[in-house]
Amino acid sequence: MMSNFIFILSILFHLNFTAPPVNEVIVDDNKFLLGNESLLNSGASMLSGKKIGLITNKSGVLSDGTLFLDALNRNHKVEKIFTPEHGLRGDDNNESYTDEVTGIPIVSLYGSKKKPSPEDLENVEVLVYDIQDVGARFYTFINTMYYCMEAAVENNRQVIICDRPLIPDADYVDGFMLDESESSFVGMIDVPAAYGMTCGELAGFINAEYFNGRCSLEVIAMENYNRGMDYVSLNLPWIKPSPNIYYPSSAVSYLGTCLFEGTNYAEGRGTERPFEYTGAPYCSGEKLSAELNAYNLSGVKFESVSFIPETITSPSNPPKYIGEQCEGVYINVTDKKTFEPFKAAIALLVTLQKYFPGFEIKKNNFIDKLAGTKDLRLMLNNGSTYEEIINSYSQRLNKFKVKRKNYLLYK
Repeated sequence: MMSNFIFILSILFHLNFTAPPVNEVIVDDNKFLLGNESLLNSGASMLSGKKIGLITNKSGVLSDGTLFLDALNRNHKVEKIFTPEHGLRGDDNNESYTDEVTGIPIVSLYGSKKKPSPEDLENVEVLVYDIQDVGARFYTFINTMYYCMEAAVENNRQVIICDRPLIPDADYVDGFMLDESESSFVGMIDVPAAYGMTCGELAGFINAEYFNGRCSLEVIAMENYNRGMDYVSLNLPWIKPSPNIYYPSSAVSYLGTCLFEGTNYAEGRGTERPFEYTGAPYCSGEKLSAELNAYNLSGVKFESVSFIPETITSPSNPPKYIGEQCEGVYINVTDKKTFEPFKAAIALLVTLQKYFPGFEIKKNNFIDKLAGTKDLRLMLNNGSTYEEIINSYSQRLNKFKVKRKNYLLYK
């Protein structure tokens, strides 16, 4: 099961002790290295002479901020770029076109087309993936990775995943598992809402659990990384993974507050802190914060906040209540290691349902797709308590935690 992940031995065979190539990343032995830097440095011969299809966006950068696309294209041949939701440069260009900067054809994998076709892969020998995600099942980038791996299996192509660190705590695992009936592009993989795996670890999980190891997969690990490292301490350049993840702290709260996309309660788009500021015109911030703080949830303080959402450039999910005064809470994370964002969102949902008659779950039941189950919606509508909801998914979650250990690459 783990044979595809013993990439270290594979890398050793490709070490080059002669003069470094132009794009080699020169570092000391103890410095943190991203997977893309390890590939450029000690694994470059894996790509020698191969036609590359690069799956990336603007978050695919080296530690110094250099776009991986540019670094890779210096000494190797990138034939095609495949882009996830929001496009290559984060401008929501989800069309297929020729990149004006590099002159390389771009194939969008968002919208009506989500998987590379056999024609897309005709002049591609290896697919290289380098995208920063946030460790959330409903973040669509991981589903793009899944489809690219599936296309590679079907067309006998190799896949190389350049691993990147998790922004939330690397051991935070929480939420409902995915019910098959709720499968969609915001939930395709049977993992909890917060699955606690890097993209490389998740790729290994997908290969084993969905493709029976048939994907020719190489995971290029980060060097000098461990699960206890806080993302911010790595001093990486902050590139927004998607238009409304403004800060690393936004990505942490997002693991829970994304659920509000399925309600008439605003998740903070159009404010200075999306997914951290939440509210609605029918709310009292003081009442909401007092009720939530009474839960004594670890690692967080709920602070009353008021805001007026403004229009944003990204059209994919416009803000709620543009121009209207909203009251709600700022989810102020005081300890990321102990904070549990999914549980915080459940507490918020229960409180909104109990005390604010204006609160509604959208009639399209999109919250079911985000939660991965209709159970959350049904329990909220039935007046279930916070504890009842949390306990309802704990058994399946604990089984996943045991399985997850088989795929972890870092201690």
